[in-house]
Amino acid sequence: MVESYANYEWFLKQDFSEYSGKWLAIVDRKVIAASNDANKLIGDVKKKYPNKRPFITKVRDKLSVL
Repeated sequence: MVESYANYEWFLKQDFSEYSGKWLAIVDRKVIAASNDANKLIGDVKKKYPNKRPFITKVRDKLSVL
């Protein structure tokens, strides 16, 4: 769980505008996969990184206000 939190904190500080509208998988503070399809992304990541727990998120294509 600590690794996932570290990836989340790293994600918050980066500019991912090039991935606008895409799903990302992040492991060890690196983008390891990007896709428009979350299910495909998860399947690919599980095959390539079976022993890792990636942080998965979607990059918004517009500014979100909370």
